[in-house]
Amino acid sequence: MIRPVLLIAFPLLFAFLSPIIGLWSKKWVRYLVIFATALNATLAGFILMEALQHPIFDIIGGFQPPLGIVLMVGPLGAIIALIINIVAFIISIYNLKVEKEPIVKYSMLYLLLVMGSTGMVLTGDLFNLFVFLEVTSIASYGLAAYNKDKEGFMGAMKYVIIGSIGSTFVLIGITLIYSQLRTLNMLDIAARIGTMDPYVKIIAFTSLFLGFGVEAEMFPLNTWVPDAYDGAPHPISAAFASLPAKAGIFALARVIFTMFSFTNFLWFVVIMGLLTVFFGEIIAYTQKNLKKMLAYSSIGQMGMIIMGLGIGTTLAVEGAFYQMIAHALGKALLFIAAGFLIYAAKSNKIEDMKGMARNPLIGIPLLIGALSIMGMPPFAGFYGKFFILMGGFSQGYYAIIALFLAASIVEVAYYARFIKIVFEKGNKVIRPDAATYIPLILLAILIVLIGIYPKPILAVLQHVSAFIAGGA
Repeated sequence: MIRPVLLIAFPLLFAFLSPIIGLWSKKWVRYLVIFATALNATLAGFILMEALQHPIFDIIGGFQPPLGIVLMVGPLGAIIALIINIVAFIISIYNLKVEKEPIVKYSMLYLLLVMGSTGMVLTGDLFNLFVFLEVTSIASYGLAAYNKDKEGFMGAMKYVIIGSIGSTFVLIGITLIYSQLRTLNMLDIAARIGTMDPYVKIIAFTSLFLGFGVEAEMFPLNTWVPDAYDGAPHPISAAFASLPAKAGIFALARVIFTMFSFTNFLWFVVIMGLLTVFFGEIIAYTQKNLKKMLAYSSIGQMGMIIMGLGIGTTLAVEGAFYQMIAHALGKALLFIAAGFLIYAAKSNKIEDMKGMARNPLIGIPLLIGALSIMGMPPFAGFYGKFFILMGGFSQGYYAIIALFLAASIVEVAYYARFIKIVFEKGNKVIRPDAATYIPLILLAILIVLIGIYPKPILAVLQHVSAFIAGGA
């Protein structure tokens, strides 16, 4: 058996090796990151195959749960960990474009971001979930400010302030749970949750939900997103949308289903998701800055995922997880493409990028990514939205579904406008270099494969019913 703890240990090990290798060659530090993330993605694939047979419980430190620390890996956690590490590997190729010093610190923070995001998905202990959240957040703050310009510092500062509020909410929730149940093991919490004072339980749930909602880009604690994404280096914008955001959503799913099983409060989750959708999509429509448009679009997509979790049926939650996978791939692709377009146009304004995507090495992947995010068949993004819609119909949420469709129409409108501009005749066509087009092609291939051959993903999502019932 490959122990899941290796997915946490290896990025941490290579993060601390980076300064040592940097003394010899800064160039090789970049390749170390590629190797580390490729290794993690490979191990995550093997762990997923085992998790499909049975849940994996990796006990750390020699003490049995609930006293000891345990990693709890079911099929859904395993596939999200796999996607996080695959995307981290692909983005690490694009990291070769980062030239601003200090590259060693950049590489360390990137590996810590991978480690923290993976740990959030794998842990079966609530306090360690908080620890991994803090590792993820601190790495993100540093990476958001890495460009050392006004935009980067402003984005990072907003992220720090709102992230600190989120962490405080999580600590309040943890304190309330431990004061009542004397345990922080998730499965142990689930077994004892019925003994909690009802009012304390509601406060604890709300605190955890809002706290993890910061990384999940949930309204109203998501105002940091556009500025942090816009000010960060282009590879980090791609990483933010695909790593900590997905870990945050998975943490929300753990709170809703694994620990609390709060079926009576799913209406609250649906409303928060719907508010997030409209906040993101409407403001995205008004944006002229490409990275901010993609950032607000990411907020809208995360709202759709939260809605899927809130609808709570097996089909809707399957849709939420499918959408998590499709969004991680599609938005990483679009942010990488955005980095090239901004470089080529020497501007972040969409109107200045006329004709910049006519080179097929950039244009074809960009079109695939945009169509997937819009939910068009036969691409990966279609299935998630379709399953969420069908799950809503099965529950009679017709008004909610109508609003969902309205937001989707807004999304199609601003992406269609963007595509029209970057493909029409205009500026001189520039050929992207290998560090740009290789990640784009890899992500586009995955989006198409998952779209035309969804069977492997659907086989994993068959385990959603067990997850909803409180399983690993």
